[in-house]
Amino acid sequence: MLKTFRTNIPVQIAIILVVAALMWMKSFVHPLSAATECGGELYFWITGSMKPAVATIVAFILVLAEGVLFNSILYRHKMITQSSLLPMLFYVIAMSVGHPTLSPVIMGSLFLLIGIDQLLLTSTLLSVGLDKVFGASACIALSTLFCPVMVVFVIPLVASMFNYSLYSWRDNTMLVLGFLSPFIILETYYFVCDELFYRNYLLLYNITDFHLHVGGNFMQWAVSIVFLVMIVIGMGTAIGGSQNRSINFNKNITTLLLFTLGSIALSIYTSIIPVATQCYAIPFACCSTFLFIEPGRKELVPNAIFILAVLLFVVFNLI
Repeated sequence: MLKTFRTNIPVQIAIILVVAALMWMKSFVHPLSAATECGGELYFWITGSMKPAVATIVAFILVLAEGVLFNSILYRHKMITQSSLLPMLFYVIAMSVGHPTLSPVIMGSLFLLIGIDQLLLTSTLLSVGLDKVFGASACIALSTLFCPVMVVFVIPLVASMFNYSLYSWRDNTMLVLGFLSPFIILETYYFVCDELFYRNYLLLYNITDFHLHVGGNFMQWAVSIVFLVMIVIGMGTAIGGSQNRSINFNKNITTLLLFTLGSIALSIYTSIIPVATQCYAIPFACCSTFLFIEPGRKELVPNAIFILAVLLFVVFNLI
């Protein structure tokens, strides 16, 4: 199976579509309305009158599109060398655990991925990429307008600037202007509509309103444990393998690990156990890819673990 995910693109696509369809089967049969918790203004503008069936279809398409985008990001920045769609598979799985529907995290993650891509591009530029810094910061701000609690990713964004040695006054200026620009446009609209105070109050409430939850049944705990174990072991594999990689690879790995810390902070707004898998989609897809993508002489055990893990997630969503 793992050999297939290093060579045969058509079969990989077929497997991913089958896994995605099975994990979303419950949502297709019993669609849920778009989630309302932690939603931002732009999210409610788009989903306000959306029917449950439409919300489910839009969410499914978005998850697949984001999976393709994430896979292309890793490939374009030479994080993976084989023609593998493993990152897409793991991203789709993480975004689909439970009874999925359209959520602020799904919509905000689209701009988060674009922002990460812009940030990673700065490691390959011969000159200072001020436009990339601006774009990365603006995309993080846009993700916040869809999911206000994604403001936590400002911290790994700033830390990544130091990782890429982007700490001149020009870089800092572009960082601040990029983040403020979407809010300036939205705040101007609120001011014209005489809703400035009310809308800002809602934004502050969403950012500070924690929904910390610990609970879940046996199956949810099992899925959460497997999920976290794959992240931890995959992270160790990525860090260990980075010793023999290029400087750009190491910087990109460091950036993705920084955003993993942001994902941990994001999950605090939802739950600790069961794990809020959508919050961990990016680090899970990245770490799990490094866990399984490297070829080995004996692939029987990795193949067995890979198949059992995927089956666990699929069965969990079907029952």
